[in-house]
This record gives sequence, C-alpha cells and structure tokens, in this order.
Amino acid sequence: MKRLSIVTFYSIAMGYVEAAVVIYLREMLFANPEQLFPLRTLDPQLAMVEIVREAMTIIMLAMVAMLAGKKKFDRIMYFIYAFAIWDIFYYVFLRAAVGWPPSFTTFDVLFLIPVMWVGPVIAPVLIAALLAFASAALIVLHRRVPDIRIRGVDIAIFVIGCTVVLYSFTAGVFHILFTSGPKGLESYTPKTYDWLLFFIGYLTMCAAVFRTLTDSFHKMRSASPDTAGEGPYKVNR
Repeated sequence: MKRLSIVTFYSIAMGYVEAAVVIYLREMLFANPEQLFPLRTLDPQLAMVEIVREAMTIIMLAMVAMLAGKKKFDRIMYFIYAFAIWDIFYYVFLRAAVGWPPSFTTFDVLFLIPVMWVGPVIAPVLIAALLAFASAALIVLHRRVPDIRIRGVDIAIFVIGCTVVLYSFTAGVFHILFTSGPKGLESYTPKTYDWLLFFIGYLTMCAAVFRTLTDSFHKMRSASPDTAGEGPYKVNR
C-alpha cells in the first residue's frame, strides 16, 4: 500500500503539470482559451515539441512503474494505474484552475499519437476509472497470490474493446485526413460522437476486467488461509 500511495501522489502531481502545460498552450494559441475547436494549426516545430512531450510523459509514467514494481506483472499494473490516475487528475486540475471543461460532454483533444484522438471528456475519465480500479485490485491481489496471471483470452477481449474505443476517438479524424488531408483539420469541429461504438468497446473492456478479477479472487480463495497471508510469495500449491 505504501508503494501504491507513492505512485498515486506522483501521478496526481503529473496530472497537475499536464494541466498547467495545457493552460499555458491555450492561453498562447487561442483568442478564447475555453474554445478548443476549430483547431489552430501549430507551428511544425511546436507541434513536434508537443508530440515528443506526450511521448516523454508516457516514458516518465513507465519509469516510475519500473521502480515501483518488483516483477513484470506488477510493473505493468503500476504503469496502467499511474496512467489512469494522471488522466483523471489532469481534468480535475483543469476544472479547478480555469473551470474547463464546462461539462463532461465537452469535446477535447485526448492524445496526438499516432493521430489526434477526439472525444467527450467523460469517455477517457470512464476508461481511466476502470483501469485505476482494476490495476490497483490486481496489484493488491498479486501480493497475496503471486501466481495470478491474466489469461490470454481475457487479454484478447480487452484489446478488442480498446481497439473499438480507439476507433470511436479517431474515426472522424481519419475520415478528414483521407478526404481533405491535414489541412482539413483546421476547420474541424466535432459535433457528434458515436456513443454506441464507445459503449460497445467500453463494456467489452469491462467484461475482460470482470473475468480477470473473478479468476483472481477464485485463486486467492483457493489458497490456504494460513499461507496466503504469510507473505507475498507463499501460496498453497
């Protein structure tokens, strides 16, 4: 729990830093910082700096996960947890500092790699909440029962769900790029969102998480009570 707390505080701090950077960018680039769309084309050098900054943020979260986890499974879970907490508190601090977003249905640019992701704020927050809960639960369970693993079929189900959700974020952008090229994004203002597609993907992700946590709890219950709690590496085989 101490490590989980440290990663939590680190991720919250990262969320504040991310929010501060975005506030500065909007103040510099937009006449009305609260109006994100239509997008303003960034200078190529500044655009590259922003893309690299996002990549470096992911690397920073990955490095703290490497330090927090002792084994590969833990490191992956810590990374997912850190990413989710960072994403949630990014919006918390934006709202607290400048009152944005005005609502959960406000559209935002979610990510820039490999193309721009666009969607309502509530969508990434729902995903982050699911990931934070699932990864934290698996970190705790893995300390009790080290032989916990995520089955291949559940990984496949989760990846399918992620792919569907990702497509819901990028479908409009890909359509503009294929029909009008990058210039078409300069006048892009999202007006609708495919909620059906999102919830199909999101519920698929939830199903994978539910199956994994259920399987993990069953493994924990099957461990002997007098050995499961003695230490992180003692399990009744």
